[in-house]
Amino acid sequence: MTVDKSLPGFSPAEASLLSELDRTHWLHPQGDLAAPSGTIPQLIIVSGQGATLTDIDGREYLDGMASLWNVNVGYGRNELAAAAAEQMKTLAFSSAYGGFGTAPAIKLAARLADLAPGDLEVTYFASGGGEANDTAYKIARLYWKLRGEPERVNIVSRIRDYHGLTYAATSATGLANFWKGFEPLAPGFLHAPSPDPYRYQGDGSAGAAYVQALEKVVLDAGPGTVAAVVAEPVQGAGGVIVPPADYFPLLRKL
Repeated sequence: MTVDKSLPGFSPAEASLLSELDRTHWLHPQGDLAAPSGTIPQLIIVSGQGATLTDIDGREYLDGMASLWNVNVGYGRNELAAAAAEQMKTLAFSSAYGGFGTAPAIKLAARLADLAPGDLEVTYFASGGGEANDTAYKIARLYWKLRGEPERVNIVSRIRDYHGLTYAATSATGLANFWKGFEPLAPGFLHAPSPDPYRYQGDGSAGAAYVQALEKVVLDAGPGTVAAVVAEPVQGAGGVIVPPADYFPLLRKL
């Protein structure tokens, strides 16, 4: 006997239609364009509550990744939905170009300044991680141009880092599978070894060795050509690699 597990509002026919519309009209990121039609597994999610997702057939999944690492407080938070709805009724969108601002964004920027360590007092709001990283690279290069050092353009990342799917962020990403088909990558992006303590085979501090390896990349390029070093605190897509405890303190000194 076949049990109908479709959720209310989605009959088997509707679920089948959505599946066909998905295959026909939606170009998914990280999809395999060379795969024969109908061979890519589909998972149509219709709801989430806490850490649990439910698909269109009623199956439940424990979302151990918090979607793309970003659903940090869980699904189905009524207070967040209410706050978003209230703001959209008041003002759904406003340009931030030039001198345009809004009260919620101004208050959030001030709150972030209170929470951030050290002298991190200014926020640039972006719509996603790739855009945020691209903007960071641009700000780094602009900073050095304003300082009279326009030759500082190189961005140093690490192998197995993931920084996003925009062109510059893809170029900064240190995962070769993300480059395939999009070469040549943007110029000015260099990659140092991943600070992987699990595969370190040298003597002494793994953190110090990996920082020295990054320093070699900087020296080979020329220290006067480097605009910034970018690094995931934990390399997520590259394997959930936690660096040695002394890696970032030594990197900051460098």
